[in-house]
Amino acid sequence: MNRSVVLLLLIAVLAGSIWGCGMMQQKKGKEHAVEYTVLGEDQIPDEIRKVVDVKKQEEFQMTYQEEDMLYLLQGYGIQSSGGYSIRVEKVSENDTELHVKTKLIGPEGKSGETEGISCPYLVIKVENRHKKVVFD
Repeated sequence: MNRSVVLLLLIAVLAGSIWGCGMMQQKKGKEHAVEYTVLGEDQIPDEIRKVVDVKKQEEFQMTYQEEDMLYLLQGYGIQSSGGYSIRVEKVSENDTELHVKTKLIGPEGKSGETEGISCPYLVIKVENRHKKVVFD
C-alpha cells in the first residue's frame, strides 16, 4: 500500500514539473536575432558617457532609454593590462525579453598586452522594444 502511494506521488510530481517546464517555454516563445549597433567612443551620448565614467572601474550591466532607442551597457571592470576587447555573442528577443550576451576577450599573449590598467566596456544601441532586458 505504501509503495503504491509513493509511486503515485512520484508520478504526480514528475508530471507537474514536465507540464510546468512546457508552460514556461510556451510563454517565452521563439527567440530571434535583433539588429543592433555597437557604438564607437565618439558616438556615445554624453549622459551615457558620464554614467560609464563613474561605473567603469567595477563590472556593470545597465540599460539607458532615450526616446525610441535603448542603450545596453556592459562593463568588465578593471583589467590588469590593455589589449582587451569585447565580442557581442548575441542580441536576441522572444515575446517578453531582450537577451544580450557578450564575452571579454583577453590580449593574445604578451605581444597583445599594453602597459597599465584598462576598463573595457561596450555600448550597444537597439530600437526600444519595451521588454525586460536580460544580460546572459
